[in-house]
Amino acid sequence: MNPYYRSLLKELEQMIQEGKYQEVFNLAKEELELPYVPLDAMHSLEKIEQECLENTDEPIVASSIELSQLCEGNELQKEKAVNLLKATNLRMHEAEVQKLLDSSLMDEFKGELIEALMEQKIDTPYRIEKEGLEITFVPSLIVSSQDDPTMQSVRSLFEVWFSNNDPSMLAFCIRLLEQERYEMLPYDMSDLDPLVLAKNIVRLVYEAMSQEDALAQFYEKNGLEKVENTTLFIEKRGESYEK
Repeated sequence: MNPYYRSLLKELEQMIQEGKYQEVFNLAKEELELPYVPLDAMHSLEKIEQECLENTDEPIVASSIELSQLCEGNELQKEKAVNLLKATNLRMHEAEVQKLLDSSLMDEFKGELIEALMEQKIDTPYRIEKEGLEITFVPSLIVSSQDDPTMQSVRSLFEVWFSNNDPSMLAFCIRLLEQERYEMLPYDMSDLDPLVLAKNIVRLVYEAMSQEDALAQFYEKNGLEKVENTTLFIEKRGESYEK
């Protein structure tokens, strides 16, 4: 971890000891909204956010804007509502959460909201429509990313393929894996083939960079030519929504 983030995390931990949960939460959130936050720092900052939520009886206030108005607004306003709700005690906002899950909000943002419900161990049933099916789910019962064997296997494959010679590619693939999981929630990845999922995330990265020759070399080097090609959820996102 670079010196800046080591110093910042030390400062935030000291502030937590002083009970400054709101201030710490705001600082951590501001850092996480910056581009190119290193993965180790990102995970530490996310843990600090959650610690702030878990160690105060008072709801952390993320904004004075009325949540109910945002939930009724346009797509950008709904996305803002998700970000605000993630910073609150979600047990106090059951109606707003369900309204967003019922809305035209894109699946990635619904997934972020479901993840927040999971982190707070919410055991209230919620409804969501997924691929034309209405699903009822209990957030606290969904397998977390830390316990999902497919997630861990895919991360391990990325480490083998890229950790020694291309750390930026490693970070990019892990970020897309996390986005794919958000798109899939409340489904988990435990029934997916890790090799197929990992191959297709790498495929998407190379295709996005228009590096088809490098992709073919990658397949040959790692014996992936015959591994199935599939369409990822993140490749389909937005198909059902107004642009």
